Amino acid sequence: MTIIGSNQEQKVETRYEVRIAIFRGTNEKRLLRGYSVNMSIGGLYLETADLLPVETLLHVEFKLPGKEYPIACRAKVAWTNGPDTPKKAALPTGMGIQFLTLSIDDMHTIRDFLTHYKCVPTW
Repeated sequence: MTIIGSNQEQKVETRYEVRIAIFRGTNEKRLLRGYSVNMSIGGLYLETADLLPVETLLHVEFKLPGKEYPIACRAKVAWTNGPDTPKKAALPTGMGIQFLTLSIDDMHTIRDFLTHYKCVPTW
């Protein structure tokens, strides 16, 4: 679960369990050697052994099942879950990716996918 907002007003953002291949690079189609484990409109958790440093900027691209066009945006590594020092033991080794430039249309596409494609909420 992700909490968005100021201290006075907080909105809880539900994360959903999904398995989607994630690519890195504007022109390259290099798989980030992992798959998303959970996703929200604010970002995703990527299962991967190839951890990048926190604050690393990325261009991510992924295609949701049943959608014609891929979603692409700038993102950053928000946190990592290393094999030797896991922050969240329930998650596999990987990293939290925060979307930075997701369009409103893409936010709606992700939200619609998560709520209508039989995705399972996780907390």
